[in-house]
Amino acid sequence: MLYNFLDIDKNSDVPLWRQLRESIARALSEGRIEVGSRLPSIRDLAGELGVSRSPVENAYVQMQIDGLIESRPKSGFFALSPPENTGDAVLLQRNEAPLRQARYDFRGGRVDAKTADIDIWRRHLRIALNKQDEIISNGDPQGEPELREALVGYCYTARGVSASADRIVIASGTQQLLAALCRILGRSGRAVMERPGFAQAEQIFLDFGWDVHFLDGDKDDRIAEELKDRAADLFADITSNRPQVPVSKLSRRRKQILEWAAQNGKYVLEDDYNGELRYVSRPVPSLQGLAPEHVIYIGSFSRLLLPSVRIAYMVLPKKLTEAAKDKSSLYDQTSSKIEQLALAEYIRERHLERHLRRSRKIYQMKSRALLSALSGEFGSDADCVLLETSLAVALSLHTDAGADELADASKRAGILIEPLHTAESGFPSVLLSFSGIPPEDIGPAVHELKAAWSDFI
Repeated sequence: MLYNFLDIDKNSDVPLWRQLRESIARALSEGRIEVGSRLPSIRDLAGELGVSRSPVENAYVQMQIDGLIESRPKSGFFALSPPENTGDAVLLQRNEAPLRQARYDFRGGRVDAKTADIDIWRRHLRIALNKQDEIISNGDPQGEPELREALVGYCYTARGVSASADRIVIASGTQQLLAALCRILGRSGRAVMERPGFAQAEQIFLDFGWDVHFLDGDKDDRIAEELKDRAADLFADITSNRPQVPVSKLSRRRKQILEWAAQNGKYVLEDDYNGELRYVSRPVPSLQGLAPEHVIYIGSFSRLLLPSVRIAYMVLPKKLTEAAKDKSSLYDQTSSKIEQLALAEYIRERHLERHLRRSRKIYQMKSRALLSALSGEFGSDADCVLLETSLAVALSLHTDAGADELADASKRAGILIEPLHTAESGFPSVLLSFSGIPPEDIGPAVHELKAAWSDFI
């Protein structure tokens, strides 16, 4: 990365090290230097700026003290998430208690390192790169045929989805698939979803001119009537947002939804996020397998494989396949052709099945460890709900404090969590994801979390 944007005045009375430190701090706070990115070595940056090594070294030392960068042995210097105040005040306010560098991360967006099948995935990427005749051309706008064919079998065995290759659309993520769906449907209407909803999906529908309405989560017994009363054209069923419910209740709910769709000629959008990753309850077959002509099914691999593998897929009712083919041809494919070819081979050789079994065991163990630690530390002072496919626990603390207050207090203690503003418990709630945190850190992290919230309990 070129650092020509650094504001350095060699004729200024302000020491060069201080100018350099402030320039890098501003770049961090403005996002011009990305968190986690590697900074140039002291020698390289000194050479690029035409200064001696001393001011650069002094600036780097000060930034480490201020928590702006970190030095990793034999790797170099790396940017950290900057504190809110990265200017001169950081140097002056030495007597104030600083934010601790984050030690525990309960946020989502990561997978457990032990589930990442890096070596085998790397091998399949190399195989794809060796398919020279295929990778020198543009990808299929609807998705690579090899991957769509592989997904036909995988969808059926893993989730009971009934599909054919021509009914599958590939994209880089759920939002891209929803945008494609709106184009395929060719008209706007009214989309209904349950709270807490799915903000990204809501935005896509609004962008395409749809009305978006919400149902409360306690309408299962009369959900068909609610959908009819709301004049819904499409119901978004987002199973990952719902805690575990009894199988009998779930069966009645699913039956009502499908009857509403069939009787009124409407569609159900089944966002089956991580549906195959259930590890506590028995995986419930997809809605799509029960009514393929009324359910639009969406699945993805970002949490199952790696967040950086940007592949998601959508299975359409048969009568939408021609529209899908026509609309796809007008837009570029957003998912890497090389990764699609690699995933197709990964599925065919049954590595994905083995990976899934291994992941279930790991996440089951971690979910139990987190629930046990929370129960031991908080007891009756909190309620915990396992969100199985979200790989998280929703924790509601019996306090008058707000969710943001809890998140801020935990951050000051070096624990990163996500406030849950859409919770219906009546108490402030936070989301604790156990997907990325190492198992051995769960107990100590929960212990420190309780200490961080001691003023609220």
